[in-house]
Amino acid sequence: MRPRDLRAILFCTATTVLLFALSYLAFRNYLASLALTGAWAAFALTRPRMLRVFRRLRGEPDWSGYFKND
Repeated sequence: MRPRDLRAILFCTATTVLLFALSYLAFRNYLASLALTGAWAAFALTRPRMLRVFRRLRGEPDWSGYFKND
């Protein structure tokens, strides 16, 4: 796994947990916090960068040439 991929995964994980904690403190409502966090996760995990990270983790080749693994 590349360090860039690890940073991307850690960013998504950390921001998701932080958003859930802060929204729970702000709203005091578990379902509202869960909905907001779910919306953030759906947005963050479907970004092109994260899709490329998941493809590389599955072992699929990246034919676009966007990243060079030299």
